Amino acid sequence: MLQTLRQVASRVLPPSLVVRRGPVGAKRVALTFDDGPLPLTDAYLRCLDDLGVAATFFLMGDLVEVDPGIVREYVRRGHQVAPHGYHHTMFSSMSSRELAGELRRCGEIFGTQAQARPWVRPPHGALNTRSLAVALASGWSIAMWSFDSYDYKLNSADDLVERCSPTAITDGEIVLMHEGQQWTLDALPRIVEGLRGAGLECVTMADLLAR
Repeated sequence: MLQTLRQVASRVLPPSLVVRRGPVGAKRVALTFDDGPLPLTDAYLRCLDDLGVAATFFLMGDLVEVDPGIVREYVRRGHQVAPHGYHHTMFSSMSSRELAGELRRCGEIFGTQAQARPWVRPPHGALNTRSLAVALASGWSIAMWSFDSYDYKLNSADDLVERCSPTAITDGEIVLMHEGQQWTLDALPRIVEGLRGAGLECVTMADLLAR
């Protein structure tokens, strides 16, 4: 069902409403990180600072609500932020009213600190036709991904570097990662180095889609 929905969405909906990848030709990819802010967030931000990379972070509403200033810190350091739901509950499992309320709450929490385009990334990427309709009717665009790093399965930096090699990640990819694991943090410098060696620049989703 989910795959069918993705196929239909890619054929029927404007690309700006359900984003799965960026354009080809600019030699750019977008690194995206889900599920923050978390205890390792500061280490991730410092690592990206050292690498000179701007990324896109899809943050949990309930965690941001505890520390609203953290969103300003992501943005101050050049990153893009957007909601990843409030409680990490699958959109497809909620009633239309529950989902509309959750999205409204995310909008209130993030406010103008989120990037201009009102993107939301559904937890687990789980959408059905009803939840997609609710999100779009609520004014949100859907931010998906084209390359899954599987960093939630590959519990090794070496395995993650191999998975995210420049032969696997190609021009225009939106890469799904998570900021809760030490091994992802450990792998980041080598992943970025490999992509740069292949002539690929790591940018935010907004910058990827601007070309």
